[in-house]
Amino acid sequence: MEAMFSSSIVTPLLFLVVGSVIMYFILQYDKQQRNKMKKILTQTQDVQPLFMAKAINNKIKKIKPELNAADRTDIAKQLDELVENYDRGRISLPDYCHKLNDLLSMVA
Repeated sequence: MEAMFSSSIVTPLLFLVVGSVIMYFILQYDKQQRNKMKKILTQTQDVQPLFMAKAINNKIKKIKPELNAADRTDIAKQLDELVENYDRGRISLPDYCHKLNDLLSMVA
């Protein structure tokens, strides 16, 4: 039995077979993970980016207290128009976030 494993041909063939089996299992696992990821991405395709939505809420919370001054009525009108346009779907989430950044820089 020991002579069989010490042969110069059998050892590389054994490693080749074992390596092929291991590679097969790795590829099967990779395929399963890719299928799971595709399924998750298709399910969450229409969901707004959570971090961007949270950043928008934080920006609005920072802007609103600053609008109490009389000279800031134009900024308040711009904010109301912006929120209304977003709620009606006229502007996209990234554009909404960018315009809120502009308003925040006006207020600060």
